[in-house]
Amino acid sequence: GAPACSHPHNPNGSPGGLTAVTTTDGRFTAMMPHPERVSRNVQLSWTSGAVADESPWLRMFRNARVFVG
Repeated sequence: GAPACSHPHNPNGSPGGLTAVTTTDGRFTAMMPHPERVSRNVQLSWTSGAVADESPWLRMFRNARVFVG
């Protein structure tokens, strides 16, 4: 198939449907943020293996909860 170029299949309008780039070893990923989709480490593209079940991104939501009370 071909990448989607318009809404609704490509809602952000990125060229070629690009949403992320990853190094060949998988240790670095730069992406359009959707932290709600990676609350568990198994959802990440790479982990050190010595990590908890929760993703580091979950801290952002906990901090937001503390901030709003």
